[in-house]
Amino acid sequence: MLNAQRVNKVDDMPELERIDSKDSNALLSAVNEHGACIALNVLPEALCDELVSDFNHYLSIASWGADDIGYQDEFFGNKTKRLHGLFSKSARMVDVLMHPAFMALANSMLVESGVSNDIRLSNAELMALGEGQDNQMFHTDAASWARVQRSESQEILVSANCALTDFTATNGATRVVSGSHRWARDRQPEEDEVCLAVMPKGAALIYTGNVIHSGGANQEDILRIGLYLGYIASWLRPLENQLITNNQKDLAGLPDAAQRLLDITPGGITVYA
Repeated sequence: MLNAQRVNKVDDMPELERIDSKDSNALLSAVNEHGACIALNVLPEALCDELVSDFNHYLSIASWGADDIGYQDEFFGNKTKRLHGLFSKSARMVDVLMHPAFMALANSMLVESGVSNDIRLSNAELMALGEGQDNQMFHTDAASWARVQRSESQEILVSANCALTDFTATNGATRVVSGSHRWARDRQPEEDEVCLAVMPKGAALIYTGNVIHSGGANQEDILRIGLYLGYIASWLRPLENQLITNNQKDLAGLPDAAQRLLDITPGGITVYA
């Protein structure tokens, strides 16, 4: 992990490129060059509100500093609530999972590039940052598979963090170090290299597995709610076993393409990963 910085600054911070989600070529170019960008108009505001409504009950009974299956670690935040098994918590999750912008980007970066024959979902996570949550420690998500990462230039993970509420400079907007996907692994960011992913409800922060980032600090008395999906090369082991965190009957009702993304295959065998 990389050292956390405890104060969010806005003035003189570099900014992430903001691109309409329908412009798949521009999204791919920005992510390749900078490692991250903000995709606009990803989810309709009404869908964001419906998702939040679906998850509200589970958030209300979740404990601070732990996910809904009881796992707790300081890294995940003492004033943060996390939910998994989201496909059994909202029937609307399939629309987010299969979003054309996410599918196009993941296929371009992981399949068309020759990294893998297919893509899978590593995990889906709802993250609700409460008032008093401090800046998270800087990290890279692809570090979960560091032993198979051949170089910093090879991407094995593409992530989308969808804003179900507005992400602001004071409520925990994700901190991102643009260009860090090409850095040596021991390089740490300077304060003037950090961007804040300030974005409206319905937008999404798109970033690669090698980009240094962290959750921001929430100084407001409202929840900052983000919906994370990570798409990986199909030969990697997902972080979340959807057959365990979800009800299997709910997964069986999903379209075939969605089931394949969740690594649900006939007989339980994937022949060509």
